[in-house]
Amino acid sequence: MSKANAPQVAKLLREYAQRTALRGGNPYYRAKAYSRAADSLAALAEPLDRLVEEERLTEIPGVGEAIADIITKLHGTGTHPSLEKLRKELPDGVLEMLTVPGLRPEKVLRLYKDLGIASLADLEAAAKDDRIRKAKGLGAVLQTKVCRILRSPRAVKAGATCIVRPPCWSMRRRLSKGRGPNSGM
Repeated sequence: MSKANAPQVAKLLREYAQRTALRGGNPYYRAKAYSRAADSLAALAEPLDRLVEEERLTEIPGVGEAIADIITKLHGTGTHPSLEKLRKELPDGVLEMLTVPGLRPEKVLRLYKDLGIASLADLEAAAKDDRIRKAKGLGAVLQTKVCRILRSPRAVKAGATCIVRPPCWSMRRRLSKGRGPNSGM
């Protein structure tokens, strides 16, 4: 197998960051560190082969010893044991949901764990079926946001549509007037 170049390793490192963020708990700082390192790799002017061979990866901004080891494995094999373990924990479709503007990793994780939503198509179906609104800790505001985003012309998924049921619209109207979700009209 040929060695992965800097853009390929950066892409794998971004996936590693996303999956780490979705793991739950408090791995946010790690995910952020992997993302910063991926950004630095993507902008790398020097060939990655040379930096790996000369053991100079820690000269890259945002790359310490631990991330240098990960980059070395990703560069040499195109994968990493921890990345493979993370891939088994979550389907690829869950990562797609991170592309929805405003949908943060903790909400994506809740959608997956609590409602079994594992893709953008599942997310759209759950919004249409009013399942997000009914889920504790997710609610009508999130459902309205998802519906609005998925039916917008700039939606993440081309052609995505979402039928917003009247409770969503009344909730949206109340919130826009500064009233809480449980206040009367």
